[in-house]
Amino acid sequence: MWSVRLEVDSQHANSLASSLVSEEILETGEGFFSFTLVESRAKDARAMWNTRMRSLVIASKVIRVMDS
Repeated sequence: MWSVRLEVDSQHANSLASSLVSEEILETGEGFFSFTLVESRAKDARAMWNTRMRSLVIASKVIRVMDS
């Protein structure tokens, strides 16, 4: 099994976590969230990781635009 864990501390943690809510079970708290991606094949883990990161990058860019 392959696993990758992401932990995010941010004042925008709730908004960023919302971009992943349909894809992952998230652990959330005040100003942070985390999740662990577990896959049996490295190739699948990499593809799923890339998808999650793309979602976070887009959400981050939207937050920056809204804050400006």
